[in-house]
Amino acid sequence: MPASRCALPLLLVLVVASGCGNDTADDPGRTPSDLRDVEAITPAGVAGVVRKVVGADRIVFYSAAGDDDSVGVQVKLAGRQVLVVTVQTAGDVPVDSCDDISDTAMGGGECETSEDGTILASGTAEAFSDDNTRGSTVLAQSVNPDTGRVVYALYETYSPTPGLDPATVAAIVSDPALAAMTDPATNDAGADIEMTGPDA
Repeated sequence: MPASRCALPLLLVLVVASGCGNDTADDPGRTPSDLRDVEAITPAGVAGVVRKVVGADRIVFYSAAGDDDSVGVQVKLAGRQVLVVTVQTAGDVPVDSCDDISDTAMGGGECETSEDGTILASGTAEAFSDDNTRGSTVLAQSVNPDTGRVVYALYETYSPTPGLDPATVAAIVSDPALAAMTDPATNDAGADIEMTGPDA
């Protein structure tokens, strides 16, 4: 898909544009809460969570995504559809409340704050690829300012009818297994997935 490698940078620009919050470099995404048996999440671990929510039969291939401050996966779905999911491993929490979301591309979407302080936002937007004149994107993010857990997702389709809705993409970023430090079982669950990319 054209410009698919730009998906992650664009997503980060959209959500970080709302401002900076607490620095999570020393405490990135402390979920699950029991830190006695956790390890750094891997692209395969992220891929396993995506596969669980989306369904293995809908996924064509996986490739590693992310940068120095994030770990993630880019998933190609049948047709001209791509989904990028990343877990922030260092840096600032981008939002502190749903009020901050109003200044981002998801400002017109849904936003709620759970009892544990996690901010979950999702919504639709115009397609970001220059040659995509008929499709759209779905954006979602889950942020906990207290624990530093930050997860982003961006889905783009070239079809007028999206294959994934905001609720599904929100379900992905809401999975507590997606955290900078996670249960080893999370990474093990995706160990059988064949992935491409330098960090696979």
